[in-house]
Amino acid sequence: MAQQQQTAPSAASGEIINDLYFTGQGDPRHKCVAIGYHHNEPVVYKFDTVDLPQGTRTTVTYNEQSVVAFFDWALAVHLGSVIKGADRAPMTDLVMPGSSDAARSFESGRDGKEKFEWRRVGDKHPYGYELFSMDPESRIARYDPTPRTLPRIGRAYALLEYGFHEDNLIRDALLALCLNRWIDWRGM
Repeated sequence: MAQQQQTAPSAASGEIINDLYFTGQGDPRHKCVAIGYHHNEPVVYKFDTVDLPQGTRTTVTYNEQSVVAFFDWALAVHLGSVIKGADRAPMTDLVMPGSSDAARSFESGRDGKEKFEWRRVGDKHPYGYELFSMDPESRIARYDPTPRTLPRIGRAYALLEYGFHEDNLIRDALLALCLNRWIDWRGM
């Protein structure tokens, strides 16, 4: 039986859409701030990168106080490892080969074993992306790099709209999106 491809829920369908607006200078790993609402609660995710004596590290914080992950970069600009809590894994786990050349997959979800993939949209930078759950295949998020000006926020260079509420999935989706954007931005 063929699986039907669905689009992300829309406000018109009555389902809650979560919005995160991206501010900063456009560098996916430094001074990148995603601000908005997750499950009707205000949230802020920040990505900040510093050069340390032992290497380059990106710290990802949630709501200004909780560190949710670190990226330890190899040789400052190459994929190294990601640390979530006490778990360390290769960054490549967040950008595994996907269903096409324009897709990269990762595992997350309630049990950490559900497969998702970010698919690059368009052929010019900055790229848009769509997030798909792979079982069953359905689009659950959209990253739109269209700049906009917002009241109380100011200039945002992108918008992430998504229709799921799992905290670990939004964390993992943002981590994987950061790496996808970094790889594509650097032409790697």
